[in-house]
Amino acid sequence: MYIITSAACIEDVQHLYAVVGYKKYVHSANLNDDKCTKNTKKKIVLTCVPKAYELDYTKVSVWSYIDIAVVKTESAIQFNDEKYTKFCSYSPAAIPVNYESRYQDPGTDAVVYGWGHKEIYRKPHDAEDYNQKTLQYAPQLLQEKSVCKKVYKGYNMDLVIDKYMLCTMEGGNVDEKGDLIGKSKPVLVDGCVTKRQRLMGAGGISCEENEEMPEYIQDPIIFDATRRNGSQTNETYTSTRRHGICQNDHGGPLVRWIGNREVLIGVASVFRVNNKSQCVGPFLFTSTQCNGKFLDCVLNEDGESLRRNLYCDEPPSVRGFDMIRRTISWMDHPEGPAENEIQMRPQIPLRNYGYTANQDGNVRRVVPYK
Repeated sequence: MYIITSAACIEDVQHLYAVVGYKKYVHSANLNDDKCTKNTKKKIVLTCVPKAYELDYTKVSVWSYIDIAVVKTESAIQFNDEKYTKFCSYSPAAIPVNYESRYQDPGTDAVVYGWGHKEIYRKPHDAEDYNQKTLQYAPQLLQEKSVCKKVYKGYNMDLVIDKYMLCTMEGGNVDEKGDLIGKSKPVLVDGCVTKRQRLMGAGGISCEENEEMPEYIQDPIIFDATRRNGSQTNETYTSTRRHGICQNDHGGPLVRWIGNREVLIGVASVFRVNNKSQCVGPFLFTSTQCNGKFLDCVLNEDGESLRRNLYCDEPPSVRGFDMIRRTISWMDHPEGPAENEIQMRPQIPLRNYGYTANQDGNVRRVVPYK
């Protein structure tokens, strides 16, 4: 089973678990105390990141460049396993990954999920755990990339945003079920373009003579990642948060609806912090479509499609990317080996051994045949 997340979430961590089908946030120290996480957690045994990725938290343009990764669990997740309804919150399910640009156009409604801080970025030396007890969601509206490039100007982010990112800002129009949340998408008023519509990418004559950027964009900012601190545990949604992502939401899924089905279009990466320690937009997500070849080559490793083979089997210089595959061993971990390592242990055939017996038929000793 493969899981998509951000590269920054896994690059400096040796051992990770995946938990699905659960609403509750569980700290890493309590994984074996909670019935759901104890009975269903899966060890991560493989990570794949683009080779060009570099984890340097001093430079936002560096650590956010191709900030996407794929991890593999020790064994397949059985979605119909009764453990999920007995100990957890619901039976989990896989969702498709988006590879088409038309599904990430400006004006697209989406929702991001996470257990991170609801609004406040934790200050240094603050040991308080501000993660949410249950999974939160935030409606998002995709913007023109120029909106994010304007706000992140001066941080050498133009190339990163153009090639790999999705830009969101303001609240979206759908809830966690994909239903409208009591309002409709804005339309043009008397043929002019409002401030909000311009942020959505609409062109035309402005309704305001002296249009200014929203107040929160003018706030003093501190750049930071949605860096997690402590455990990473997958759960499900409950209530909405302020506008978007915050601390410890890094790698969380950004999904949209195509028909009645959720589709993954991005993973959480970058937000800003103002002088009140509030997490504010615009928010940046690493796009699945913009990293489609990398994802396709990992997720469909055993695929036999001609399209995939045409580029996945080519050298990195031809296909346009290279990747680093890191195998994680649990053999010496206190939790014991992963399931795939148990299966890989060499078994000595019994036919290589013989035994001698006492007169009463009891086995006296077992020795290898010579």
